[in-house]
Amino acid sequence: MQRFIILSVLFAFLSSASPAQTIVPSESPDAETSVRRNLLLADLRALEIEVLKLNKPLARSLAQAEMADAAWTLDEEWARKLLREAYQLTFPPEKEQIKIREIPVGAPPMLSTGTDWARNSVRSRVLNIASRDKNFGEELVKFGLEKLGTYETHRRYSDLGYQAAKQGDAENASDYILKAIETDPSHLGPVQGINEIATKDRGAADRLILQYIDQLRRFPLSYENQSTMRTSIMLKMLIYPRSSFAEQMPKIPSPGAAMMRAYVMYEIESISKLEGVALQRSRLSLLGIWEPLKKYAPELSRTFMELEAQSRVPGDNSPLPTQKNIQEQNKERYEKRLKDALDSGQPDELTINFAISRGDFDKARKLIAKLPDGAQKTQFTDMVNTKEAVHLAAKGDITGAEQLAEQLTRAVSLLEAYPAIIKRYVADKNQTCVSLLVHKAVSQLKRADLTPHTPPAGIPMSIVPSNREFDPVLASLSKLAGLIAPLDEQLALKVLDEVVATANSSTLDTEQGRTGIEVELFRQLASKNELRVRQAAESLKDRLRQIVALSAVYQARAAELAKPAKK
Repeated sequence: MQRFIILSVLFAFLSSASPAQTIVPSESPDAETSVRRNLLLADLRALEIEVLKLNKPLARSLAQAEMADAAWTLDEEWARKLLREAYQLTFPPEKEQIKIREIPVGAPPMLSTGTDWARNSVRSRVLNIASRDKNFGEELVKFGLEKLGTYETHRRYSDLGYQAAKQGDAENASDYILKAIETDPSHLGPVQGINEIATKDRGAADRLILQYIDQLRRFPLSYENQSTMRTSIMLKMLIYPRSSFAEQMPKIPSPGAAMMRAYVMYEIESISKLEGVALQRSRLSLLGIWEPLKKYAPELSRTFMELEAQSRVPGDNSPLPTQKNIQEQNKERYEKRLKDALDSGQPDELTINFAISRGDFDKARKLIAKLPDGAQKTQFTDMVNTKEAVHLAAKGDITGAEQLAEQLTRAVSLLEAYPAIIKRYVADKNQTCVSLLVHKAVSQLKRADLTPHTPPAGIPMSIVPSNREFDPVLASLSKLAGLIAPLDEQLALKVLDEVVATANSSTLDTEQGRTGIEVELFRQLASKNELRVRQAAESLKDRLRQIVALSAVYQARAAELAKPAKK
């Protein structure tokens, strides 16, 4: 209605003229852009009325964040106001805030609940938008420090660093990551950001790790609060990124010689401070640096030998392991474990997981075949087919990958396998095969088992999201539509219709800010066909989903208006 009023006023103004003159319609791009901006602001103001009808804080927070994204280039002051309010809405009640603020630096992180994950997700989205202005983003982070303490601040700076690194902004990424490290260097938050930087600039990543090591030297690490263990894990993930991030970052280069030398020196320095049982506990870490020490810091060999002798338990006369020996021993242990499991006729799930993770798919299938029929066997069968399908797609064996994908029965498996295959066809611009495979995937998703994977023994079931927290079918359809949009707009729009239909029947708890729909998908397709995507957005029955989807449409329009006017 507001949009109609503004159109009427503009039409009346442009068409009115005194008897003495005639108004010639302006051909100025600036005038046209101004009208379009005003219309878009009117749409956003109308949408704000719907936001006020949302009763739950996380739902309203997400809605305001997406609106602010669209309004940023139109009315920055209003956008900032929306984001400040949205950020505050993600905070827990005051009693919980006090408890979180009291967690000391270096303490282990609290076990997150489903609500905690939801708050964190929405808060990250708010901050991601706000960080377009670095000072404004830091204003919100500092407000979070005041309300939620150092661990929250560490997480937020780590998130900002990772996002900046993904966008190729190494300078700001490094700045954020250093602030995360300075806040509390005992947590693993900066790992992804540093390794993301390393994919583009290994030298910049090495400089960050050196500064991280310097910070650790000044930090009181402790076995009691597990900070010693956490920082040891983080260093290994940074020094040996290929073993830690083989799937996510296959092209990440290894650290340079200076970095390796600094790492070895820090490990020797840290272990030298230990005695007795603490030193024996660190024996594996000590042995792990023997090979790089010989290469990068050979002058420390004598110190190493002294520590190695002190770390031995009485009666241990085994020789120092070499890299080759370690690999051979690991291989022998693995093969013996496989043989024992096959001979026993009762393979354990840990051995099956080992075989799958190592890409030993044939032996994994032999182990799975010995399991009794039931849910566990079905889950492992789906798992091995999924992992091998992804593996074959990466190698270029699309036919083999497709054959395995066709056998999948679980929605979570389809979410992993089909996108990996379709990416290859999209890269080859094979529109025919993309279309056939998408239709096949959608058909399988409609009859898929929605049961989540059961975690391995020893891991609580509570970490697995319920159907109120995650909808694998909705996630799969959204991912498929986003993948094919650059190649086949019409097919992507058809899949978008499936997204809307699935969302309208989904049991996701949107009150916790979980919509299940990808904002980027609606924004991406709206830039190609706004009318069609707006119709899809308005077909969503849930108020939050509709607000988020319409905001994405407006984000696409705002981005178009922000482009320099063509002469």
